[in-house]
Amino acid sequence: MEVTLQYPFTTAAGQPLASVSLRRLKVRDIKAINQQANSDPAQIELLGVARMVGLLPEDLEEMDAADYQTLKTRFLDILGIA
Repeated sequence: MEVTLQYPFTTAAGQPLASVSLRRLKVRDIKAINQQANSDPAQIELLGVARMVGLLPEDLEEMDAADYQTLKTRFLDILGIA
């Protein structure tokens, strides 16, 4: 699934981004996210969204908050949290 960003941005590597592709997460993704995040809810969200869209967390930190909220909501829906 492709999501068009309301506010395109440039990644930390200098790549312009106007849309992102979402991929379905697997159990191994969720396990890795939880291990890396050390139970920090904000880190779980950031790492989860990063894995779901195939970007680095550093890239997401440059994303507009409105676009991040949209992606974060989708991630939380997958986990059944939202």
